[in-house]
Amino acid sequence: MLDRTPGPLGFRTSDLDALPTDGPRYELIEGSVVVSPPPTAAETALTECLANMLEVANRGSPLVVDRAQPVRIGEYDEVGPDIVVAHVSMAETTPIPIEAVALVVEVVSSTSLLRDLTTKHALYASAGVPAYWIVVPNRHPASASVVELRLDASSGWYVERTRASSAMFSTDYPWPVTIDVSALADAWAALVLDARRRGEEV
Repeated sequence: MLDRTPGPLGFRTSDLDALPTDGPRYELIEGSVVVSPPPTAAETALTECLANMLEVANRGSPLVVDRAQPVRIGEYDEVGPDIVVAHVSMAETTPIPIEAVALVVEVVSSTSLLRDLTTKHALYASAGVPAYWIVVPNRHPASASVVELRLDASSGWYVERTRASSAMFSTDYPWPVTIDVSALADAWAALVLDARRRGEEV
């Protein structure tokens, strides 16, 4: 995958430049290259649906919504959240420096479950990302839920502001927005059904 030997602390973010940009997704966590399959069409559409909900509610904030934009945390850490909300000054910058990030959203897949719930949870908290949303699309039966986490300044750890919800929830961060999780779940269920009819991976 990489025709070079990692240093004593692992690979650096500069090493990712040698990897192809199509096909699998590459992230760097604590110097180790993590390879994930590209998202399915249904997962991509679910991400788009949620990103659109965020964008519609954004009225004049200095923040913008981006999809699958790499975020650089340090010399040995670079990840690719499914949705990134960052300062508008970063609109043409890639990767986005972690200091400019206000919110990250991860859509959990069968290959990312442990990483999203534990490894990235700790990584985003230690990097000081103010908010982290975890979207869990279930396949049997088809449904979806969203967990809203906020960084607690005193502990440096995330606390649940909104528990795993399959109904509407409202938040004031990164701007006032109401997320209709039931509509998100309905869209996901329709996507799953359509993919199954066509014999595609969900």
